[in-house]
Amino acid sequence: MRRSDPRITHRRPELSQHFLRDAAVARALVRRLGFSRGDLVVEAGAGDGLLTQALEEAGLRVIAVEKDERLYARLRQRFARQPNIECRFGDFLAFPLPSTPYDVVSNVPYGITAAVVRKLLHAARPPDEAVLIVQREAAEKFAGAPRETQFSLLHKPWFEIGIVGTVPRRDFTPEPRVQSALLRLQPRTPCLIDEGSAPTYRSFIQECFGRGAPEVSHGLRRYLTARQIKRLARDHGFVADARPSQLNFDQWLAIFRFVEHECLGHDPTLRRKAAAQAAAAGEEPQIAQISQRGSGRSIMAA
Repeated sequence: MRRSDPRITHRRPELSQHFLRDAAVARALVRRLGFSRGDLVVEAGAGDGLLTQALEEAGLRVIAVEKDERLYARLRQRFARQPNIECRFGDFLAFPLPSTPYDVVSNVPYGITAAVVRKLLHAARPPDEAVLIVQREAAEKFAGAPRETQFSLLHKPWFEIGIVGTVPRRDFTPEPRVQSALLRLQPRTPCLIDEGSAPTYRSFIQECFGRGAPEVSHGLRRYLTARQIKRLARDHGFVADARPSQLNFDQWLAIFRFVEHECLGHDPTLRRKAAAQAAAAGEEPQIAQISQRGSGRSIMAA
């Protein structure tokens, strides 16, 4: 670490803030992004402007948001004659996001990572794409990698969330003690669950993951019979006594669709998949049927 680096005096240790080391690192990072020339990019926490400059050099229009007064003053002075860069003073967490298409990029201070991610996921108009430099452990929680989390499952019907790269510790100053990753957020088009079913889905996931549910079957007993759980496990390739985090998003989505729709006899997705699997195996398709006794467990009544 270069002890003479003046940026260290502006660092806020309580936020676990680490700046990119130099312009070469910033340019290399921008080359890894999927943004197109002319895109509007909101940079959350522009800091010393290294990433800001690299974004502008790549042909992007940049709104650089910074809450530190001294860093903001330096940004305004540095980019005063660059029309494609607009500097804004303020806290990104309170910053009004654009109502027109935009992307987001940020070297996020580790201490506010969760707040930044939630702001973007819950925005009235989310970014077309967001790429955030975050602590690797946090990225794994948000992305559900290598195992799903309640957070990842609650958001994946509406967003693609994934880890698209790593950033070596040596690329920061001061050098952090933990690994960093590139977290990518992108709205799904179309969504996998419609707006009307969203509250039901969230309640279902929270119920199956919450209260320390030791295994999948434990959380599903409120909604399904043992026979139905066994058939779902067979059809979708999971073990009923697995921990909730051991099932991937596609498996949880299939279970939810069964609970919500097949309980009413209306899940063409599940029927098509089951029929295809049965045909491939040379068997007759078998779709679990809800008995009158089991229908009283419907999530709609939970």
